Amino acid sequence: MSCVTAASLDEVYALLKRVVEAPSVAGFCDPARDVIRSEVGACAEEVTVDVLGNVISRVGDGDLRVMFSAHMDQVGFMVRGIDKSGLIRFSPVGGWDSRVVLGSRVLIHTSEGPVLGVVSVKPVHFRGMFPDEFKKAPEFHNMVIDVGASSDEEVRKMGVRVGDPITLYAPVERLKGGKLAVGGGFDDKAGVVSMLLAMRELASSGAPEGVSVYFVASTQEELGARGARVATFKVNPKVGVAVDVTHAKAPGVDEKLTSIELGKGPAIGMGPNFHKRVWEGLIKAAEGAGIPYQLEPIPGPSGTDAHVIQVTREGVYTGLISLPLRYMHTGIEVLSLEDVANVGRLMAEFVRRIDASAFP
Repeated sequence: MSCVTAASLDEVYALLKRVVEAPSVAGFCDPARDVIRSEVGACAEEVTVDVLGNVISRVGDGDLRVMFSAHMDQVGFMVRGIDKSGLIRFSPVGGWDSRVVLGSRVLIHTSEGPVLGVVSVKPVHFRGMFPDEFKKAPEFHNMVIDVGASSDEEVRKMGVRVGDPITLYAPVERLKGGKLAVGGGFDDKAGVVSMLLAMRELASSGAPEGVSVYFVASTQEELGARGARVATFKVNPKVGVAVDVTHAKAPGVDEKLTSIELGKGPAIGMGPNFHKRVWEGLIKAAEGAGIPYQLEPIPGPSGTDAHVIQVTREGVYTGLISLPLRYMHTGIEVLSLEDVANVGRLMAEFVRRIDASAFP
């Protein structure tokens, strides 16, 4: 049974909104990085930023190095070209389903501030004139963004340049009842928020004697877990746990595809990408602290930072904690605030109860 209170949910929501609404398209993470650095600065004993832009924070100063990694980058787009008519061409950054992009509002993040636009789409009234277009998913090279300009010169006066990152306009809001939130970029800045909550808890109570805990807000996971690869090499942990999102049951997504549900707690990964001692330690921590949890069997590579953490240097005792999420990579995702809080609690409890002798 969850012990997350309404007041603490308000705090989780405020932090989630602050972190998630800071844009962080892969390769363009500066705004989110600045927010994360300001949050970790109050409780970490050491904070560094490496060449790939990973924010690496430490709590505790022991010989056993435990690392958590949650990626700050999100899927998005970038400006590919500006037509003479004032329409903007763009390309995806990360894995997108093009069907969900048409007709969406977007923000182009320029050096002079965000510019609002809309991805152009033919109204359904023209179905009879263009029947083939309505039978298949559109391709990104055929899409354009309308920012209300009538020429390329007008677009440039707005500050838009080739290479600027773009996100869907999807502010974080609470759904009715207050326990669920909707927004874009929860993958995986919501995991970063859970990590920040765990860091606050451990900084307040103190890390266990003999343990150093590293919290990595990693970059470029959406492009192949590049940030986690170099961060793991630098930290050289004995135990490494990735914190990411996983598919939750949703309309059209039933138990044949996933058994994970919103509001039922963190999902603990089991399978060859992880070490049995880590997932058993996570289960023991959850049960000992009364944290609700779910089990997620993953028979191959997990598609998370855990994939590269496991095989860095001579190998790392690796685990995965996943946050249930609906509508991943659609730009409009839904999660449980209680799950966000409980993922953080599980991370902190795992560290408190860790048995160093199990990880020689």
